[in-house]
Amino acid sequence: MERLKDIFSNYGLWGFFLGLITVIIKPFISIKETLRDMLITFIVSMLSGLLAEYMDIPQPVKYGISGVCGLFGVRLYMILDTILKTAQNDPLHFIEKIKNKEPQK
Repeated sequence: MERLKDIFSNYGLWGFFLGLITVIIKPFISIKETLRDMLITFIVSMLSGLLAEYMDIPQPVKYGISGVCGLFGVRLYMILDTILKTAQNDPLHFIEKIKNKEPQK
């Protein structure tokens, strides 16, 4: 149980640190986007770090994998957000475009 607390606290601190790094990387965005990016980085970093605990690799490599996944998670969120907004504007055209057919008018 003590080891579990250690793991959660270590990756929690690491996720928080990466959230602060996210703020430093993109300093001139709104507060709402900053908090969103920090939260995404924290969650993805912590979850990937917890999953990395099952691998038999050195601890610094686990933190590296966790950090890269956390910072990449923000970019994946932005891509998915753009795709969903495109689908929201015209769902039928979007589905037809995915099927590689010309939309019927």
